[in-house]
Amino acid sequence: MVAAAMSVLLAFELTQRQALLEQSQMRIDAPTAPAFMLDREFLQFQHALDSHLNGQDPLSKDALIARLDALANTLAQVRDAGNSGLMFKHPQNITAVDAMHDVAQQARAALAHDDLQHPQWVALQNNMTAFSEQTRALGISTDQMVSQLMEQQINNMLLQNQQIIWLTGALLVFLMISAGALLHRNRAHLFEKAALEALNKQLRQAQQDAEAASRGKSLFLANMSHELRTPFNGIVGILSLLGSTPLSAQQADLVKTVNDSAGHFLKLLNDILDMSAMESGKLHMHNEAVELRSLMLEVQAIMRPLAMQKQLAFELQGLPDQALWIKSDATRLRQILLNLLNNAIKFTERGQVVLGLQTHTFENHPALVEFSIQDTGIGMEPTVLGKLFQRFYQVDAGLSRQFSGAGLGLEISMSLARLLGGDIKVRSQPGIGSTFVLSMPWVAHQPMPSPSVIEPTSDKATPHAPPNLRILVAEDHPVNQKFLSVLLQRMGHQAKFCDNGQLALQALSEEEFDVVLMDIHMPVMDGLEATRCIRALPCHKSRIPVIALTADVFKEARDSAAAVGVNAFIPKPVQINELQLALQTHVVPTILSLTPPEMAHA
Repeated sequence: MVAAAMSVLLAFELTQRQALLEQSQMRIDAPTAPAFMLDREFLQFQHALDSHLNGQDPLSKDALIARLDALANTLAQVRDAGNSGLMFKHPQNITAVDAMHDVAQQARAALAHDDLQHPQWVALQNNMTAFSEQTRALGISTDQMVSQLMEQQINNMLLQNQQIIWLTGALLVFLMISAGALLHRNRAHLFEKAALEALNKQLRQAQQDAEAASRGKSLFLANMSHELRTPFNGIVGILSLLGSTPLSAQQADLVKTVNDSAGHFLKLLNDILDMSAMESGKLHMHNEAVELRSLMLEVQAIMRPLAMQKQLAFELQGLPDQALWIKSDATRLRQILLNLLNNAIKFTERGQVVLGLQTHTFENHPALVEFSIQDTGIGMEPTVLGKLFQRFYQVDAGLSRQFSGAGLGLEISMSLARLLGGDIKVRSQPGIGSTFVLSMPWVAHQPMPSPSVIEPTSDKATPHAPPNLRILVAEDHPVNQKFLSVLLQRMGHQAKFCDNGQLALQALSEEEFDVVLMDIHMPVMDGLEATRCIRALPCHKSRIPVIALTADVFKEARDSAAAVGVNAFIPKPVQINELQLALQTHVVPTILSLTPPEMAHA
């Protein structure tokens, strides 16, 4: 816009310059000059003619002709000159010049006669007297026209000057407004920049707070997991020991009831921890070779007793005749199937529960493996199916009270399935039953042999932990100490207990042990630091197997334990078979690897 205003201003300047040039040219070649020259020549010729006719100053005929020639020349110049155009714009001036030309011709005709009384001389003298007023009017008229033109030029210049002034003023106002707007925009930009910086600072602070809250949540969950599992380990362990003692029928039933309640509590606790891990993005899938035939048989062995308790039939359909391998996370896949089967058994009062397997191959799509869990339970309305996988959702309050649960199992199953690249679909009819279908990508994967994994080929080849092992137990909780003391004593081992890692290091430096059972969270020195110090001990003591018994079941705890040299990781509550397997796997090879001098020293 400023450029447009400057262009208009330049146009006005050029117009004014042209007007000044025209005014200058007008001053140099004034249009009034020819008119006054004609008037002068005409008056001189008239005066000479009068003097000749009256005898006052008689001129020779040649001199009078010369004066007439001068008038004729002036007439010719006026007619041919370009600066006479303005004079000829008035019709009266054209008539006057033509009449003057006629008078000149008449005078030339009269000069052909010497008799001054000739009628042509008399007519010439009369015409000259009458025409003198026209010659003066010609000059005056031309002068007036020039004056009017000059006045018009001056007015135009004044108008243009006024327009320039107004345009300059408008441009100045516009520039001031633009400067003000620019200043305002600059201030607004600075304000916006400051606000944006403040917002970014708030966002950074919010992010830091969120990260701190996430770390706090993770720490809280780890602590809560530890605090809940630690006493729970003692409860479940002592219950298992109590169940192995001679009991009356009533006592056995009570122990079973408590065991079932403990198992239900443990499942709820695991569901809550899994949900929190998925929310924080800390639940990672470990893809490995999974053999589906063995997996289905394992799941059947776990779930069939639960079905039999309710007098339900439990069947397998589509069980492969030979090993079928896929690439997936075996633990999480097993967890999904157990959740869905447990849900099916819980909501089925009579009939059967069927676990099926199908494989599908497509020409233009990846192959699929589908697990189906079909029951003859209560079924569900179509309006319920869309909400079924929502957190804490129960079909209705009555069923929620009848069939206990936190409403997390299905949501966790769906989340795990999607983390594995699959999905869960469900179809159901009230009073007929439900079918859950778990679809997984079928990625063929053969297991790779690993020299670090002991795979027993038969019962005779399986290395059993010898009795009377000397076991150092680092555990700070009195109930867990009591449970482990009774358990290890029943297994035929000798145990020494320490309340923290520092005492365990001191005991290990003073005595010989075959294995260390290490709790992770302990006062004074925790299990990780104690294990790190053990691996720095000289000679064979640095190779002593360390088995972690911990209530911290998060992946970070497993990774941290493996990083410092822990050989095995057993979550609390401790299962006797898991402990026995860990002793078989890690203690026996270590004892066999010792040289005779080391064994003698041991």
